Order: sequence, then structure tokens, then C-alpha cells
Amino acid sequence: MATASQAPHTAPIKGKIIEAEVKLSVDPGRPLPLGCGLYAIETEEGIWLCAYYGANRSVFEFLPQKGSDVDERTLGISFHVKEFVPKADYQSSRWAEFKQANLMTYKSEH
Repeated sequence: MATASQAPHTAPIKGKIIEAEVKLSVDPGRPLPLGCGLYAIETEEGIWLCAYYGANRSVFEFLPQKGSDVDERTLGISFHVKEFVPKADYQSSRWAEFKQANLMTYKSEH
């Protein structure tokens, strides 16, 4: 299994989304839905696995989708989780593990 390494630098992520999982969930006991966006972003240095979580409805329609070019400086959301994987170590199983570990929904949706 490939292990994620520390970021090669602290510059904002800029690249193309090669995988995306966007999920909105609701709970009758909570006033706002929860948005979760999981992304694999390919950059020159490697693949960044990123997760966004939020309850701001105005952002939901603008969450990036697979195939989008992103620049973290102008994206409009902040990633709560960032893991760097060298391109040589990235496999679809690594993406599946990241999704399973980081997908966040309200408990009533599981």
C-alpha cells in the first residue's frame, strides 16, 4: 500500500481534478445540510487527495467537479484534509481508501 507523504511544498494546490466525489446529506434534526467534496487533484509534483466539509448552501452549487482545473487560491473553499501522493504511488485503490476514510455524511444517511 502506498503511503501519503508530507507536502513537497506549502504553495496552494493548482491542477486538474482527476477524481471527485461530492455528497450532500441532510438530517431532520439539523438546520443545514452537510456538503462533502473529496478530490484527487493532479499537479506537476504528484496527486493531492483533498477533502472539503461545510454547511454553507451557497457553496454547494459551486463545488468543483471531475475534470475541472482548480487553483486553491481562487477556489472559494478551504480543504480540511490534504494528503500528497507521488504519481508513481497513486492507484485507484488509494483513491478508494481515501474516500472511505474521509467521506462525511450525517449519521442518518449511512
